[in-house]
Amino acid sequence: MVIELVVHGVSSDGAGVGRDADGRVVFVPGALVDERVAVTVVEEKKRHAVGQLVQVLEPSPDRVDPTCAEVERGCGGCDLRHASIDGQLRMKERIVLDALERIGRLSEHPAPTLVPLDPDGYRTTARCVVVHGHAGYRHRRSAEGLAVAACPVLHPGLEELLVDGDFSGVREVTLRLGARTGERLVLADPTAAAVDVAQDVVLVGADELEAGRRAWYHEEVAGRRWRISARSFFQASPEGAEALASVVGAMVGAGDGPLVDLYGGVGLFAGTIGWAGPITLVERAASAVADARVNLADRSVKILASPVERWKPSSADVVVADPARAGLGRRNVEQIAATGCAVAVLVSCDAGALGRDVGLMVQAGFDLDAITLVDLFPQTSRVEVVTRFVRGA
Repeated sequence: MVIELVVHGVSSDGAGVGRDADGRVVFVPGALVDERVAVTVVEEKKRHAVGQLVQVLEPSPDRVDPTCAEVERGCGGCDLRHASIDGQLRMKERIVLDALERIGRLSEHPAPTLVPLDPDGYRTTARCVVVHGHAGYRHRRSAEGLAVAACPVLHPGLEELLVDGDFSGVREVTLRLGARTGERLVLADPTAAAVDVAQDVVLVGADELEAGRRAWYHEEVAGRRWRISARSFFQASPEGAEALASVVGAMVGAGDGPLVDLYGGVGLFAGTIGWAGPITLVERAASAVADARVNLADRSVKILASPVERWKPSSADVVVADPARAGLGRRNVEQIAATGCAVAVLVSCDAGALGRDVGLMVQAGFDLDAITLVDLFPQTSRVEVVTRFVRGA
């Protein structure tokens, strides 16, 4: 049965939110705020339903042609390509503010600052499924793989690998590129034995890494050269890394006391912020720790190989934390508070985790002082938010 509803909100994954005639919440992927839409209910839960968009009856001014044939075929990689870039930014701001108010339970907060980035040709890392030897993504709202013939959000050097590579014998493949060095790397899982890619590409299988082989590429960001191993995390683009490092650096400010960089990765923040005092970097991933030792060899940074939850907090003036999508959680908020820091800067890549962590930081005695949304993933509902906390009186 087809029903009509008006979209009044947006969920954390970018779906439109409306209510049916009985007042039940209905999530509609592909629908935009203020649109009147016709949908078919495809999934029913106790308190909500999921609708499939049938027709946009009254479109939003933010609606645009997706301009990507793969999206039209059902590719789920770019879930906001039907919205203008300005519209996407407004949606993400709305997602973040909803998380702060609904999950973090903040009735008052600073107004966010928005940092836009180029919407196409930016991504330098892609984790892909493989379908009959061809790389691709998941179908929208499905675990089924979809081989693609193009991907406009990828850097051209990475798109070439995606389209032309023969990934026979592979379940998943991670494609990586140093946009400013031209170096490319392919990590094939479970093995690269039958993979055929361009000769300039560093090719490694997951089985080889398990056997002890090391493989990496390099990128240039903020005037520095970075070694990035096959399994080490790095930001989606050099421009995005620079924007994030700039925002974090501005929120950290200047000082000469101790600073702690939690989830420090390959050393992006420790290597770019203008901090005169001693820095301690804490990171659990062995490959990232090895990279950080190379990348920060010219800096006086103490590098600790440890999960944050097992790290023994040391005194610090400032703490920077860039956790994975799950966020900090109560235990690691306690770790931050135990440093006695006056300032904490949190980098979050999930709105729900952000809302929870902000609430926990406030409970731990911090005040939310600043919010900046850096649009690292245009055309998608993914958000990257930098927040600054100051110790309350």
